[in-house]
Amino acid sequence: LLLGASWLPGVAAAAGRVNAIVVFVKGDVQIKRSGEAAYAVLSLNDLLYFGDEVKTGPASQASMATKGGAEVRINENSTFNTDARAGVRETVRLKVGQLWTRMLHKMAKLDVKTPSAVCAVRGTEADIEQRSLLTVKVYEGHVDVHNAQGKQSLAAGQMSTVAGGGAPAAPKQMGTAEVGNWQDGIQTKDKDMQTFLDKLTDANGDKKLKLKINKDGTTK
Repeated sequence: LLLGASWLPGVAAAAGRVNAIVVFVKGDVQIKRSGEAAYAVLSLNDLLYFGDEVKTGPASQASMATKGGAEVRINENSTFNTDARAGVRETVRLKVGQLWTRMLHKMAKLDVKTPSAVCAVRGTEADIEQRSLLTVKVYEGHVDVHNAQGKQSLAAGQMSTVAGGGAPAAPKQMGTAEVGNWQDGIQTKDKDMQTFLDKLTDANGDKKLKLKINKDGTTK
């Protein structure tokens, strides 16, 4: 696989610690590096550093694997930030739009911060959409949704919303019409994901994360 421009000598060192690697891009997807004013085209294999911002246009999507072992898929018309600095919990920020998460190994954890609430994703597949209303749907595992007004814990098959500055609504079971599938249009293969994670950890000099793949190709 060819490496993006962020692998050029001097660029990675100037940008700081790597936070994620791009594993899928479709359509108009742009990145604004931390501390810069202009956006540039985001490409497959590009590295994301703490504080970078990604935005997708209409009919455009992207996906990235994070250093903590999560895959984050971003739907069209979304603006997403990697956290400005490393912390105890891996964190991303969804300003507006929609993202879907899955954990690539059982120890992975991810906090998704939105203007309405923080969504603590634990060993989970979850869909988080921030428009005028925050909507959180859990497909596997569980997610805690919390803000200054309250907290709700969601299990698989449940959803919650947050309106304005209010508390998260009590969990309810998703109906058939509420189950989303936009994330299925993003084609990332588990057999290729280890290669991406190896590049990501090599860039940081971190201990490599090893996926455990079932016989049917799904991640354990």
